Amino acid sequence: MVNFSSKNNMNSSWFKRKGIFFIPTTILGLLLLLICLIYAVYCFIQIDNRSHSVSDTLINFAFKLLIINAVYSLIAYFTISIFKQLEDNFKSKH
Repeated sequence: MVNFSSKNNMNSSWFKRKGIFFIPTTILGLLLLLICLIYAVYCFIQIDNRSHSVSDTLINFAFKLLIINAVYSLIAYFTISIFKQLEDNFKSKH
């Protein structure tokens, strides 16, 4: 569930981990997911325009999609870790 409160966006984690997936929980997380999806579609169209066959398109797109997914996952993982550390520091001080 996406939290649409702008007050909470800077005080809570952008993502929630469900197994191997990172689900956006704030507007910033949802924005990052949409940017990644739009960029993946853009890459697919660019690759498809210069490819000669379906297999050529899919092989080239798979590599791009892997990189996009890795970047999204790294950003999600590190934002969860950072917010967890900030929360632990705040609890230890109060």
